[in-house]
Amino acid sequence: MYDFIVKLSDKIDSSVRYQKIKSFFRSLLDDVSYPYKKYFDIFMIILIVLSIAILVLSKSGRVPQWLVEFDLYFVTAIFALEYLLRVWVNQDSYSYNVSSESEQSYSERFWNMVRSKLRYMVSLPALIDLIAIFPKFRIIRLLKLYHYMHGASSLFNALLKKRFEFIFLGYMLLGVTFTLGSIFYLLEFGINEALGSYLDAIYWAMVTISTVGYGDISPVTVLGKVVSMFGIIFGIAMISFVTSTMVSAFSQRFDELRNQDSIKDVHKMHNVVLINGYGHMGATIARKLRIHHTFEPVFIENDESKSKMAMEEGYKVIQADGSSAKLIGTLYQRGNIAAMLTLSSSDIDNIYFILNAKSVQSDSVVYARMNQVELRPQYKATKVDGLVETYEVVDGKAFNYLKKHCQEEKKPIFFFGYTHKSKHICNMLKDEGIEATIYVIEDESFEAAKSDGFTDVTLIDKKSSDVPEIEEGIVVCAMDDETFNVYYTITLRANGFRDEIVALSDTKEDNRKLLLAGVSMIFDMYEESASQFVEMIETNAREAEK
Repeated sequence: MYDFIVKLSDKIDSSVRYQKIKSFFRSLLDDVSYPYKKYFDIFMIILIVLSIAILVLSKSGRVPQWLVEFDLYFVTAIFALEYLLRVWVNQDSYSYNVSSESEQSYSERFWNMVRSKLRYMVSLPALIDLIAIFPKFRIIRLLKLYHYMHGASSLFNALLKKRFEFIFLGYMLLGVTFTLGSIFYLLEFGINEALGSYLDAIYWAMVTISTVGYGDISPVTVLGKVVSMFGIIFGIAMISFVTSTMVSAFSQRFDELRNQDSIKDVHKMHNVVLINGYGHMGATIARKLRIHHTFEPVFIENDESKSKMAMEEGYKVIQADGSSAKLIGTLYQRGNIAAMLTLSSSDIDNIYFILNAKSVQSDSVVYARMNQVELRPQYKATKVDGLVETYEVVDGKAFNYLKKHCQEEKKPIFFFGYTHKSKHICNMLKDEGIEATIYVIEDESFEAAKSDGFTDVTLIDKKSSDVPEIEEGIVVCAMDDETFNVYYTITLRANGFRDEIVALSDTKEDNRKLLLAGVSMIFDMYEESASQFVEMIETNAREAEK
């Protein structure tokens, strides 16, 4: 018999038409993104509200008999049919049989199928659906709104994630209620006229712990009053515990719902550029994309404070981990993603993001910020579509600017700082036969400049207010600490220096200070890098149109 049932199940479930019908009802019942589900949900909500209204009004005898019969027969039949459909679509026995075909006998596979159905049927939502079918329990139909109001079901799921806390709370509440009730009964029975039974004592304990305090039963003995005080204190603590647990659960779920709404908004956009990580560079790129009015920037940021900053700037933000394969797959469902950018200061994070994106969507266009040039082979191995080495972009423009001015005006070049901002430029100038004078404030920088072959290197005391006297030339401020760049600039100007002062900046906040201090030209690492990212995005879009 088991052999026949399992084989028949295989034959039916393997039917393409059967699977299409089953897929339709599964989507109608469970898939929030299915376009027809919202109409089905509205229909079921109307039936529930109508059924409860008929139940309430029937108590006063003001409801026509035909409306009562409509509720008893038609509405009940709809709920019964829905319950059967939910049991049916809960699992595909064919897919289960195929996965276990070589491992289990027919009888084992049959009972596993039955157990899987029974497991669903004894779940709380299924039990509610079953009980709600019977007209005598029509009031239970209100709980079925869980299925049709997505927000309510989401909050219920959030509470389910905290089930350990609520189970612990339930055990504690049960134990304390019976303990206090029992003590109160022993102390007050026969003395307190309002206390007529043990059930009254349990009732009093529950009312006291919940801090409701109806007042119909109150202690009359001294010890009874002491027990009441302990019950009130415990009740306050319990309420605080429940409140904090629920707030924590709802807060997490609200973030998920907000992300779902953001993803739906992204699906409605055109030419979306996903930017993994909100920061100065990401904000600069987004600003440039907005100016062009062709692409719509969307940030993926896991940090709550950065997400809020991005939203305050008016950008669409998905607060989530950008390396989530599920998130990338969901965002690519509508095919409206023009490109993805990963801009983390960690090359490992960027490489992981690229690999994840390419594994989910092989034809995705991904551009990345490269922080260490030595890792270029690793980036290339990920099949990234484009790389921007932040300092290399600025170095090229700054080098050409300094070389031109030096050759045309025949003036020397002075660098304040031999740092990650200026090392490459100094070496490029040296290779062109242009010697620069370098001032540093750190021993490590002094030794690094000397070891790189520079002879005119001076170590100055950073604690001293004195600044080297320079009458003419081109000054380049490239200290790591922008405070020193501002100070040296304003001091040189105060001492009468009138020639060019160039700043190599990687902080947007200090650019205004540098300009006010007297800097003639700022090479902003993020501004230049952002322009290169935007250029790559636009170039890819033009090529895709051809």
